[in-house]
Amino acid sequence: MAERERMKRRDWLIVAIVLVASLTLLLLRPKADTTATTTAYLRITAPGQSFDLVPLTADQEIVIEQTDGSHNVVEVFQGGFRMKEANCSNQDCIHQGDVTLENMNTRALANEIICLPHKVVLELVTGDEQTLVVSQ
Repeated sequence: MAERERMKRRDWLIVAIVLVASLTLLLLRPKADTTATTTAYLRITAPGQSFDLVPLTADQEIVIEQTDGSHNVVEVFQGGFRMKEANCSNQDCIHQGDVTLENMNTRALANEIICLPHKVVLELVTGDEQTLVVSQ
């Protein structure tokens, strides 16, 4: 009987050590808050036009006019963007919704909005990605 009780004490000691180690690791792990530390930009690609990267820090609208009459309006807001208006026939780009740092990993098109008829691509890039593109 004494052997049985000692085995139980040993088991509880092991469980306690594992719990303390787990809690310690949980409390010491680095916190990854990409939204607070990541600088986000909007990269716009349209045929025959070049655009500077747009920081996603302030509200603004960007109008994209093309020589064939194609027209898109991009709405930029703190931390994201959306296609607000387009004169394409299907309006799919408008229905693609907002792109933000918080939702880009769960969206069907990830970090992009594409207006296929106008060949316009809106892409959310982070500061690290922006540096890589500029240096190439």
